[in-house]
Amino acid sequence: MINKYSAATLLLIGALAAQVAQAQEAHRLAGKVLGENGQPVLVRFSAEGKAANRGVSTEQVLRQQLALGTADQLRAARVETDQLGYTHERFSQYYQGVKVEHAEYSAHAKAGSIESISGNIEKISGLNTKPALSASAALTRALAYVGAQKYMWQDLGEETLLKQETGKSAASYYPQGELVIVRNTRSTRSESKNQLALAWKFDVYAQEPVSRAYIYVDAQTGDVVMQDNIIKHTAATGTFATAYSGTRSIGDGTTTGGYFLRETGRGNGIQTYNMKKLTQYAKAVDFIDADNNWTAAEYNNANFDNVAGDAHVGAEATYDYWKNVHGRNSYDNAGAIIKSYVHYSRSYENAYWNGSVMTYGDGATRFRPLTSLDVCGHEIGHAVCEKTANLTYSNESGAMNEGLSDIWGASIEAYAVASLGFTSGGVKAKSTWLIGEEIDKQQAALRSMSDPKSLGQPDYYKGINWYTGTGDNGGVHTNSGVLNYWYYLIATGKTGTNEKGVAFSVAGLGLDAAAKITFRMESVYMVASSTYAQARTYSIQAATDLYGAGSTQVTAVTNAWNAVGVTTGAAMVAQTSGTATVASGANYALTVGDSHALSLYPVPATNELHLLLDGNSEIVSVQLSDLRGAAVTTARYNGNGTLDVSNLAKGMYFINVSDGSQTFRQRFVKE
Repeated sequence: MINKYSAATLLLIGALAAQVAQAQEAHRLAGKVLGENGQPVLVRFSAEGKAANRGVSTEQVLRQQLALGTADQLRAARVETDQLGYTHERFSQYYQGVKVEHAEYSAHAKAGSIESISGNIEKISGLNTKPALSASAALTRALAYVGAQKYMWQDLGEETLLKQETGKSAASYYPQGELVIVRNTRSTRSESKNQLALAWKFDVYAQEPVSRAYIYVDAQTGDVVMQDNIIKHTAATGTFATAYSGTRSIGDGTTTGGYFLRETGRGNGIQTYNMKKLTQYAKAVDFIDADNNWTAAEYNNANFDNVAGDAHVGAEATYDYWKNVHGRNSYDNAGAIIKSYVHYSRSYENAYWNGSVMTYGDGATRFRPLTSLDVCGHEIGHAVCEKTANLTYSNESGAMNEGLSDIWGASIEAYAVASLGFTSGGVKAKSTWLIGEEIDKQQAALRSMSDPKSLGQPDYYKGINWYTGTGDNGGVHTNSGVLNYWYYLIATGKTGTNEKGVAFSVAGLGLDAAAKITFRMESVYMVASSTYAQARTYSIQAATDLYGAGSTQVTAVTNAWNAVGVTTGAAMVAQTSGTATVASGANYALTVGDSHALSLYPVPATNELHLLLDGNSEIVSVQLSDLRGAAVTTARYNGNGTLDVSNLAKGMYFINVSDGSQTFRQRFVKE
């Protein structure tokens, strides 16, 4: 017998099958957060989803959840296992074989099952991946853009030193072009602004004036579309009378004529060199002391040679902090040598990490030599970021790159004072929440984490002092104040009213817990293009990983973000188990923002409506009203996250769900 069905019936059967499949998939999710481009930045799996993921390849899970097409590829970037027993696999996105810059995604698994995935992915369609411009022609455009007087590959001494250090005879600073896909953030062509572009990527290292950055040149038009700075401004035992931290014990080594500032007891070594006011690393020499007692009489001289001790003990203290607090072996977690070069150039008023070494100027009008402990921790913090989140050095991601370095500078300074016995040795005392207080001649410090506004930074997202121009890579040294203040709030706690007149109360967690949450956010969840909104999502998830859903730590992190005006997680919390696609403005759009945002499913509802607060926070009360605001009592909450709506008349309703401290309001449809 042959069954015949009408076209309408077949369509209905197909629609029902699709709804069933969507419902099954949705039940596997415990939560999903979407970014501004509509792509998920965090997906958490339910117990059912975790079980379904067991034995399934990571790439298959990612492709399914991210809805990748045949032109999209995921290539493994790195795998790490943390102290909580999670394994984190990070993948880079490629489109038609071309790498997509700053597009990375990670899977976080425990006991063989993927529990969550996170990152940023680009949705690409129809992009031409055949360059019209050759790499050499693009390099000409890049060098014209940089406009330096001299480049590192033009210095034979630096080229020779690079070959010696890498052990590669072909090593050179001369830029080699790499074809990539990147967002256009600099082009003057309005139609191209913020659009994806095929580009040649070059690592351009200039010696005079010093700069190092990835320069991206549009492979079709020749325009410079993006700049991402690499240079980011700011076994014997002896004693050294440092400039800023008193007389300290140091690890060093023996050499002809006595002792030099090279030790091998931490990772693969800590080494400090004298550039003698030159700009060529190849011409740097060792500081040598005959008796390994580096006294003030010898080194507190007109050349400020005592600051070599500050750079050396600063690098040692930074290594100790990362090792003892975070279990990390040097900035790359592989024991990388930390090299510091002092007396860079003449009257140079800055310090920087150049992608491989630390460099310190002696200052002049504004600054004393820039080797204070928090500056050491700050600059090496850029190296840590480069090896973890690798936040792009512009706009919000760049501001958080700077903010994280301030966070580590402050945390390392506090650790060294409390655990290593560091004291103040200069004209100013150390202060945890001031950055660069010991080196600044003109004001209290470079930045204040406890009161950013006092030194010209914002303490509220897009509020007073928020920078909106293009200078300083989009205000990276200004807009970092928001992250700095957030960290100060969760570390110390505070009750007050923000600049919008909203009262807040944040419980202090102490520096140890605050640092662990922040570093997990940076190292596990953040990717190159992360925004402040995503930092909120990822820090809350990090606190949940470490201390549990609904914990004091999760609440403090959430309240601190509210205090600084970052009140949305990413774009919205997506429907976790329904069959409808949720979009902002839809009749059943979900509550936007808060970490405890309310999720409802299925939508529309028939007999039961399931309620879920992100982070699995406890539901204390549930109230229903119609569109006029009148209370509705024909639905019954069963106390287990389920609302019985079987006796509810068809129509649209408002539901208010409270966790005891906040109430979340949302619309839903009963059919």
